[in-house]
Amino acid sequence: MKKVKLFLFLIVVIFVGLIIYQNREFFLTKQALSLSLGVETWQWTAPGVENVYYWGGCFVIGLILTGWMGLMSKLKLSRKNKSLNKTIDSHIETISSLKTELEAFKNDPYQEEPKPETEEPEKADFQNPESTS
Repeated sequence: MKKVKLFLFLIVVIFVGLIIYQNREFFLTKQALSLSLGVETWQWTAPGVENVYYWGGCFVIGLILTGWMGLMSKLKLSRKNKSLNKTIDSHIETISSLKTELEAFKNDPYQEEPKPETEEPEKADFQNPESTS
């Protein structure tokens, strides 16, 4: 399975490299980002950087955010798992204590034996008057 994952990863990397190579005119063009907050003195312009670095930066930020969210959900699930295991342990203890209490009642020599249920009296078979001889 590890070899399959490695193979798929290599295919994706080659595909992304091919897209960047075929569109290198766009990706190698320098652009400057600017930020304007509505006031003329509050304007900021970054030095020109190639588009491939912007795309790569956004990709890395996405990977970091996804990893962070996955880590947080894993920690949350592990905490929930621990609390559910504690609940299961407490229920098992309760069940075992109830079983010991039940054993005390089952072994009580003064307890009356349960009476069997009485069955309904059998109905008399009525024979057909014509068939009697």
